Amino acid sequence: MVPHLISQRESKPSTEAGRIILMVLCMVLLCMGGGAAPCLAQSNLVEREKRELLSVTRFESLSQSTKEVAVQLEIWPLLKNLYEQKASLSLAQRLHIRDKILETVIESYLDAASVEAEAQREQGYLQAMRQNLLEHRDKRVEFNNATNFIASGTLNTIGSILQFSPRAQPLPGNMNQMLGGVVSAGMSTYALKQNAGGKTRGQGQPTVLAELFGRPIDERTTYPESVWRFIHGSSIDHPQETRAQVLEERWIGRGYLERHGSKRERLKLDLVCGVAAARRYMTIDDLNDEINMISDIGALAGLMSHHLRDLLTLVDSDLLGDN
Repeated sequence: MVPHLISQRESKPSTEAGRIILMVLCMVLLCMGGGAAPCLAQSNLVEREKRELLSVTRFESLSQSTKEVAVQLEIWPLLKNLYEQKASLSLAQRLHIRDKILETVIESYLDAASVEAEAQREQGYLQAMRQNLLEHRDKRVEFNNATNFIASGTLNTIGSILQFSPRAQPLPGNMNQMLGGVVSAGMSTYALKQNAGGKTRGQGQPTVLAELFGRPIDERTTYPESVWRFIHGSSIDHPQETRAQVLEERWIGRGYLERHGSKRERLKLDLVCGVAAARRYMTIDDLNDEINMISDIGALAGLMSHHLRDLLTLVDSDLLGDN
């Protein structure tokens, strides 16, 4: 009887310890579970309070760039008439002016969207061309490395074998080792040339850069008048220059275009503008430069859409009677 009680008392601590271990294991499994949220999860994301779904833009709060867009689209006098002389206008007159403004803004928005879509299409085509060149370059480099390894190893091995015989002169072995070094150096030099990639013949069709530099264009690469005026409008950061001039300076500074007066300046312009006679000279670097420049044009068209959205919300706010 006594031994039985003693065994029960001794088993209680071990049972409690087992329970603790089991609980710890369960917590670990919950933390490591695939479907469960990780323990102590941290995030740098922030939240904000809900705002009005339809934002309101007031006439007096328009940015200078948006005002400039309105001037370029020739709707600024209509906007001033609609908001500065609202009391003297009848409802029918206000609706008529509003419809004219809306028609111009929506058409210009579609113009900007079409330029952005064309830029994205050209980017996709050029990126495919670049990827093709990269794959061919990688294959040639791999073949070069394999050839260099096999040729150098074989010649060095033959040279070493010829030196084993006491009757043989050291010249043949040394000659083979020398040839192995020459082959290795030659293949390595050729590999450096291959790393630059090959050249490709482009499709020879104008890009969205063509009209900016006076190169031949077609119906897809001709800028709508609204977008052309925006690109040649004053820049926010450099009011003395147009957006097109700022882009050209940026492209030259980043090496996308050759500097003015250089020997390759005209050729590089022909390359990025899609002139058919020059497309056969395009390299991977030329494709990278052209892709980056076209991307900047697409981003500029997107910026125009941003200002058009402000004008659109301004007119919508007027319809709601918020101004």
